Amino acid sequence: MRTRFKLFLSLSFLAALVGAASAWTPPEVGRACPGTRGPGLRHEAVAGNFLGGRAIRNGLVDRKSFQSCFATTDRCEAWLADKARQFPLVPGFATCTRVVVR
Repeated sequence: MRTRFKLFLSLSFLAALVGAASAWTPPEVGRACPGTRGPGLRHEAVAGNFLGGRAIRNGLVDRKSFQSCFATTDRCEAWLADKARQFPLVPGFATCTRVVVR
């Protein structure tokens, strides 16, 4: 239940952000998530979220936010480590959250 609430909150924030930035066009939606089949109609995956930054020049910081979906937590954590090397400035945010869709 807690995961559904976090997902709902994240999607609500994203919808508000997209509405505020009308010139921004979101990437295409519809790529299948490489999760695993559980018992019954259960589909399990791991959602990765990363927010970080890197210094560009003269005090400017390039902040990036990435989201992706993985079949295992290990793959998600490796992806987060790679993003942390590319965008090491704090404050950062990096999570791997198991998601179950029924």
